[in-house]
Amino acid sequence: MKINKYIGMAMMATGLLVVVSCSDFDDYNKAGADATPSANQTLWENIQQNPQLSDFASLLKKSGFDNELGQTQYYTVWAPLNGTFDVASFQSLGNDALMRQFVKNHIANYGHQAKGSINERILMLNEKTYNFEGNTSYKFDGVDLAQANLPSNNGVLHTLNGVASFYPNLYEFVTDSLLSAGKEIDSLRHYFLRYENTYLDTKASVVGPIVDGMQTYIDSVMVTDNTLWDMLNIKMNNEDSTYTFLMPNNKAWKHTYDRIKLNYHYISSTAAQAFNGGNIQQQPLTVSVEDPAFWADSLTSLYLTGYLAYSNNNDYNKWLTGTPSSLGSDTLYTTTRQKLSNPKDILAQATSRQMMSNGTAVILDSIAMYPWETYNPELIVSAARSSNLARVLQGSTNSIEVNVNNLDTEKIDVSEMKSNTLRYLFVQNSGGSAKPELDMFLPDVLSTTYDIYCVFVPENVDKQKTEVPTLPNRVIFTLNYCDETGALQNYTFLDEDEAHVNAFKEKYKLSDGRVGSANYNTNRAFSNDTSKVDTLYIGEFTFPVCYYGLDEGCCPNIKITSPFSVVTGTVRNDFSRDLRIAAIILKPKELVEFEESNKK
Repeated sequence: MKINKYIGMAMMATGLLVVVSCSDFDDYNKAGADATPSANQTLWENIQQNPQLSDFASLLKKSGFDNELGQTQYYTVWAPLNGTFDVASFQSLGNDALMRQFVKNHIANYGHQAKGSINERILMLNEKTYNFEGNTSYKFDGVDLAQANLPSNNGVLHTLNGVASFYPNLYEFVTDSLLSAGKEIDSLRHYFLRYENTYLDTKASVVGPIVDGMQTYIDSVMVTDNTLWDMLNIKMNNEDSTYTFLMPNNKAWKHTYDRIKLNYHYISSTAAQAFNGGNIQQQPLTVSVEDPAFWADSLTSLYLTGYLAYSNNNDYNKWLTGTPSSLGSDTLYTTTRQKLSNPKDILAQATSRQMMSNGTAVILDSIAMYPWETYNPELIVSAARSSNLARVLQGSTNSIEVNVNNLDTEKIDVSEMKSNTLRYLFVQNSGGSAKPELDMFLPDVLSTTYDIYCVFVPENVDKQKTEVPTLPNRVIFTLNYCDETGALQNYTFLDEDEAHVNAFKEKYKLSDGRVGSANYNTNRAFSNDTSKVDTLYIGEFTFPVCYYGLDEGCCPNIKITSPFSVVTGTVRNDFSRDLRIAAIILKPKELVEFEESNKK
């Protein structure tokens, strides 16, 4: 980012000198008392006439900054002597790179003299900062001054026994192929450059005359911005910040990109079941996606980069810079506010580390972040949240919250609860022969495979209801979803546990075929365990298309029904027709497999 923020300040200082005593600015804009004949010449004249600075002068000339050092603007120059640096390496740079990496890396606004004891942090014209320190002998960025305080009529000149080391900031490193040569991060660079925007800062620029009806500027200040900075919550060119940025090489980018993209498969027209109050509409809701490939690419790239940046000032991440963290070193906290639990695995993929002016770039050969902590999260759909409720038939609803302290933990196992507060939807059947139905939206579903669960709450959920009979529910789950062709489909989950099915058949002396398919469904319906807040496994399902980011209501829905006759006393007395549901959980298959492997 190239911003000359000091033009306005310099102009203000020039104006103030008219009415304010010059003594207020002696240390910044006036030659010292030990002035020599060089004080009557410009910085450029003094540099050009010094045979030990001929290499430095040639680079100033090449960059075009020699003219600036011959003007009235007041500068301090730290000039490397001949033979103390590799002049050829800088001569090979283009003018923009030469200006930023070398010329402006050795020049600062105002006068900075080496007098007495000093310990300053100097802001250079390229916005890098370096230490200027010493007492009788002095160093700049750790390099000894050969000669100090050579006065000029427009500044101060110091000569150096070497160069100030230029460190790019993270954004310069990512977007400049020369700075990151050999790191093979072209894929990351191309992604950032897609969102880069350079524009004229009219407020910081010096206004010139109007030519042919167009405003011109004597000094044009161009500003570079990037919309990804807001998405990633990081100002990658900010020299006052410090980050660790993980940069996947091309191999790691492609491998991870291909994995993530499978989860964001969009089609041109996506269907969903449409609801109008308590009614299901005959025509499904459809949402058009104008450019499915663009959507998939945008989200895939965003989720690939969204977990790569870490503020070194965040207490979770301080250990990255060698500073002890009170929160330990077993977690990374991204700038997008996500916690990653396997930092050692992630950082073990590093092939190199490179110091930046605002942190560290870590080149990765592979991205080892857990999918369920990044691009493919577990989805917990609260039944008590009204926006998730599509409709209720033959029953009234109430959202109830119970604190864990109010639960009778001797009778109710709460080990599967994820928090100290239990919120659930209570659907009370309307009585008689009512067969309650509940439809829930499943927002943000990706085109991936999930294990699906339903969290049931027992009837005696609180201490005041411990004497209430704890009857289980007997329910059937039907999923409505969009297939690959854009058509609305449904899928009924059946209890696959053979022991459950056989026990149910034996208890009620039912045989398949006696009353047709309804009997079959009854045998394969689900029942919850009333001794606990039961996270009941429903089954596995692979969604063919992605719904993330589509219009509200365009998502799969799951229907929960208890469509059993109440004529027989057995069914009526042994099962509750009221539903108490806390959530539907969609757990990515990768997370399920990870949890199962850790149990072994």
